[in-house]
Amino acid sequence: MEKNKTNKSNHPLLPKSLQGLIVGKSGCGKITLLLNLLLQPNWVDYSKLSVFGKSLFQSEYRILRKDFEEQLPKRMIMNLFENQNEIQQEQISPSVLNEELAKDQRPHSKEPIECNFMNQQMMCLTRKNCLQSKRIS
Repeated sequence: MEKNKTNKSNHPLLPKSLQGLIVGKSGCGKITLLLNLLLQPNWVDYSKLSVFGKSLFQSEYRILRKDFEEQLPKRMIMNLFENQNEIQQEQISPSVLNEELAKDQRPHSKEPIECNFMNQQMMCLTRKNCLQSKRIS
């Protein structure tokens, strides 16, 4: 069996292997596009996710990261985003809600998604560390 063979089942209009950049002005819908790609059923099948950005402090990124860390299913995460106005009106803390949902969540058959969220400072530090380690060795 080939090691590079993939069993991904992305949407038929998307390639089996997908890497990309989402770039645009503030408020143009980058987060909405990202959430749709990541959370809509049968759009993109993935087990590893790397998000690089300079605005990862925004609540959407923080919630997404926490939900993946808690291994919540994609559908449940999407429901949280779809109902965020009601959650805010009820003054429910997103982190408390995530913790409660994670407690109630039964293990599911898919592997957890391995996530890396890196902001601009972390990318610079990583690059600097890489350059320094090359000089040392």
